[in-house]
Order: sequence, then C-alpha cells, then structure tokens
Amino acid sequence: MAGVGRVDPAMNLRGQSAEYRARIAFARMRAAEIPTRRLIAIYLGVAALIEDDFGSHRTREFRIVQAAKAVHRLASGTHRKWDAWDPLTGGTRPVELHAYPRSSGHVLRKIGEALEKACDELARAEVPAVIAMRTQLFGPHPSHPPAAQVS
Repeated sequence: MAGVGRVDPAMNLRGQSAEYRARIAFARMRAAEIPTRRLIAIYLGVAALIEDDFGSHRTREFRIVQAAKAVHRLASGTHRKWDAWDPLTGGTRPVELHAYPRSSGHVLRKIGEALEKACDELARAEVPAVIAMRTQLFGPHPSHPPAAQVS
C-alpha cells in the first residue's frame, strides 16, 4: 500500500481505468489507516471459507473477487461537509456529500489480484489451520456430509 499514490475523491473516478481505480482504493485504505494485517486476515478468511464449503465455487476468480468485495468496503467512499447559505433563513446550514465509487468487476479483479499476489503463499500454508480452528470452535461447515453414526 505504500506505493499506491494519492487519494482521489470518488467523484473523480468515473471513466478511469480499473488499475487506477484499484490503486485509489488501496490509497483510501492507507489514508483511513486500515492495517495491512486486516487485509491479510480478510483474504485468509475468504480463502478458508471457500475451501471449507463443499458447495462453493473453487475457481481463482471467485476467491479473489469475494476477498476484494470485503476489502473494498473498508474505506470506499468520499465524505465532505461544509456550510452553505440558506436563502430561506438568511443564515447557513450544514451540507453533506457522500459519494461511493462503483465496485465494478474489473476493479474488484484488480484489487483481488493484488491481494492474491501478497497473500497466496501464506494462504496455501495457513488455510488448513484456519479451517481446523474454525471447525474446533463452531463445528463442521453445514455443507459437510453428516458423520456416520456410531451404534
């Protein structure tokens, strides 16, 4: 996240390339001081859930897009406040603007590819441990077939 550049308001992203919009999403996360360990935890969690769900899509694209959706929501919008003149009262009133960039498929793929590049090796090593810990705490995933009953 260190080399992603400056934050650009969400209103300025329309018509920009997916690569640029993904870079700006990471810049927004850096500006919001989202720790990188949280991004890693999201990627590991999504990878573990997909791996543990027997009915899930096991394709690379599904994994990276699902992780990117969760990451993109962390700091996706631009929020501005100012005082504007109110002609009815002759004074000022507060005005707020909240703009959120569209999380299109190409942008999510670019964000997911960056996450995958940073976390895939760790995920391959740690996802079995994450699944084991989740199973110990909460039991097997509902998609797993029921265990054979012992008489």
